[in-house]
Amino acid sequence: MTELGERLIVIPARGGSKRLPRKNVLPLAGKPLICWTIEAALATGLAARIMVTSDDDEILSIARRYAHKGIISHKRPEELATDHASTADALQDALDAEQQAGHPAKTLILLQPTSPLRTAEDILAAVREYEENGSSDTVVSVSQVDHPTAWVGTIAENGQLQGLDLSGMRSQDYQTEYHLNGAVYVASVRTLRQRGNLFTDDLRASVMPRERSMDIDEAVDFRICESLLCRD
Repeated sequence: MTELGERLIVIPARGGSKRLPRKNVLPLAGKPLICWTIEAALATGLAARIMVTSDDDEILSIARRYAHKGIISHKRPEELATDHASTADALQDALDAEQQAGHPAKTLILLQPTSPLRTAEDILAAVREYEENGSSDTVVSVSQVDHPTAWVGTIAENGQLQGLDLSGMRSQDYQTEYHLNGAVYVASVRTLRQRGNLFTDDLRASVMPRERSMDIDEAVDFRICESLLCRD
């Protein structure tokens, strides 16, 4: 049986955002964006500690509303809140804080707050994939691409579109492809500590439907997510 402190769910949320300012606290279908991820993490029922790590007092204040449910609010150092600081740096800091608090984690579950349509079942599916296959390979959530990557190219300085497959094949004639959707990552703490990132040489995939794979980066993404949530 997994002990409570062996799994750590981390929800990293910076206060700054260039493309969509203050996105993590913007009201989405009636509650701040970050609440959707906090509540999905709680709904899993996993034996896990759940931490929101942020540089921003408003975000941490929102997280503290869930303190009675076990949510941990961690104020990260200012140097880990810049555009140059990586998610891996924030995760290392979160693990250090847990270690100092007497809760050395073995498994790390990363949930980006910009994936509000991700459900508790999506998280559980990724954790099952990780644990049922030996907890050695990192599991990443993926979704099927809208169009074959053979139809993706670059534009040269002279305006020419380059690198496309112009054979005329139909989309269904290509092999099914998937891309990282950024919603769920499950990895061993050892991997992060040794490699400085979450990725093992061999990754395992946990497939999510496209309709739950929205990643909010710009205002248009936010509006699409809100329309989907309000529709439901």
